[in-house]
Amino acid sequence: RIFNYGYSESFTTGTSFTAQFFSERTEINSQAYVLNPFTSGYIDLTITQPLLQGWGRPVNNRYIRVAKNNEKVSDYNFQLQVITTVSAVLNLYWDLVSFDQDLSIKQQALDAAQQLYDDNKHQAELGTLPEIEVTRAQAQVSQSKEDLLIAQTNVAQQETVLKNALSRTGIASASLDDVHVIPLDHIVIPEKENLPAVSQLTEEALAHRPEVEYTKVNLDSDKILLAGTKNALLPTLNAVVDLNNGGLTGDPNVLGILPGLGIPAPTTVGGYGNLISQIFRRDYPNYTASVQLNIPFRNRAPQADYVADELTVRTGELGLQRVMNQVRVDVRNAVVSLQQARARYETAVATRVLQQQTLQAEQMRFKFGESSIATVVQAQRDLATDQTAEVESMANYTHAKTAFDQALGRTLEVNHISLEEAKTGRVARPSTLPENLPQVKQ
Repeated sequence: RIFNYGYSESFTTGTSFTAQFFSERTEINSQAYVLNPFTSGYIDLTITQPLLQGWGRPVNNRYIRVAKNNEKVSDYNFQLQVITTVSAVLNLYWDLVSFDQDLSIKQQALDAAQQLYDDNKHQAELGTLPEIEVTRAQAQVSQSKEDLLIAQTNVAQQETVLKNALSRTGIASASLDDVHVIPLDHIVIPEKENLPAVSQLTEEALAHRPEVEYTKVNLDSDKILLAGTKNALLPTLNAVVDLNNGGLTGDPNVLGILPGLGIPAPTTVGGYGNLISQIFRRDYPNYTASVQLNIPFRNRAPQADYVADELTVRTGELGLQRVMNQVRVDVRNAVVSLQQARARYETAVATRVLQQQTLQAEQMRFKFGESSIATVVQAQRDLATDQTAEVESMANYTHAKTAFDQALGRTLEVNHISLEEAKTGRVARPSTLPENLPQVKQ
């Protein structure tokens, strides 16, 4: 009967130990043993400490640290995905707002054209205006209706796109068919940007962009693995300590003992408890300390692994520099785009104001008979076109601002989005509606 129990454990320092208990009971039909049956056994403790290869925490816990880094990379990738999704939805929403504002402009243009048509028709009935002017005003009404229909189509299509982006099941949900997305916001362009220096914005982007962070973490993992591969190039030098306490017990041989073998010692006669007592009393100890040295020649496999990992680290360093360079380019492009969007908006506003003044002047001239209905109609068309261009410039500004926040890594902070809520898919904060909420007709 053999009983064998063992326990072993290794530590991040490279130290390992093995504890083992062994016992064996033997019964033999021979007179050549003074004890029969007899039981032998021991407790053995072996401690091994690497002194070169496998030495130290940085080598032995590298895979744990790499696994933790991989978890960080997953978090940064998730953060990047959330930022990208939020930026895309923001662009869709502000496009809907701009289409809705353009719809209001087209409705106002239709109302103005209708008013002009009614006035001309009344004057024609009185005989103070030719019928051709009524026809021209009616043509403008028809054109304005067509523009209004196009604007309504843009709003409806953008609602569908936004609902598809916001709903988990997309437009497959029948309950969304009759739902309209009513924007409660208006595009507001600040008077000034008050942008810091580009160098300061670049430093902020480098500190907050998730692409930079997860590239750094991946590079750190590569360096950790490189340190372990480099350690494998060293010879193996281990200090080993072995502590062994043995024991022997049994009964005198019932078959008799061959002449010359003597009689068993009294301390060895007994049962299993006697064996355990001998072991713990250390009656038969055997303690050993040794040093084991193994020097491999032409250690090509670890050398090849080290070269491969070293190239991986260099590639990672170049990748990090490339990402940082791209961040700098993104920040500069975002600043230029934001400045250009503001300049285009200011130009569109100035053009719209001048065209509005032109329309008012033509209307006054027409009132006193100094202008024609064709000139007034053209001025109305130009004003509607300039108003649409102003709305488009405002929408372009929102896109530039969204790209600017994304380039600086501000998207989540500016829009008050929590990553923890994004991970769980539940928003803990209650929704708030703006004050003076306009009444929307169903």
